[in-house]
Amino acid sequence: MSSTPRPSSSRVSATGYTPIGVDLGEKRLVAAAPADADPDEAFVIDGEPLRERYDILVEATEALQGAWFDTTRGEAQVFAAMHQQLRPQLFDAAHRLVRYAGEFATPLLVLEDLSFRGAPLWERRTVEKLGAWLLPALQGAITEVALDAGLPISYVDAEYTSQACHGCAKLGRLEDDVVVCTTDDCPVGAVCRDRSAALTIAGRAAD
Repeated sequence: MSSTPRPSSSRVSATGYTPIGVDLGEKRLVAAAPADADPDEAFVIDGEPLRERYDILVEATEALQGAWFDTTRGEAQVFAAMHQQLRPQLFDAAHRLVRYAGEFATPLLVLEDLSFRGAPLWERRTVEKLGAWLLPALQGAITEVALDAGLPISYVDAEYTSQACHGCAKLGRLEDDVVVCTTDDCPVGAVCRDRSAALTIAGRAAD
């Protein structure tokens, strides 16, 4: 897709709703939770199965592009076949997320305003990093499934969501996939950055 669609519900007020923050990534496709949740109890979908399939796509494409003859048709066939395998995984993740949000009485799905303007998978024949294609495609799938289910969506500022402490909102120290809060009077120590980001995203919906 060329961009992530904006639903008409993108400016829904969090008043009267339970904001469910959603952080998207490669290691964890989805981390989701309300603002007052324990990070360890966040809903998480592992991204490893999709990354493995994407690695196969990268290897096949690089092999074709290294050939001495025109491989355009072969690349198209590889991408088409791989897209048929990747797309269901994205929509499965979206459906699982929507079912999780549906466990709350009045859920509001809160996504980061990432303003994607990326090309679809086929146009990325140079095989850039997975995230360049994955994040807009995944957010697009989530948007489509959520709207079909009648689940309202809101977007919040994406700046520093993975580095801000979900407890005190101050910037912490990033160490691999962990964020360490360095604020003396904050009870949060080291926590998974994706799970923490989900809580931060949910909290920003009420700001």
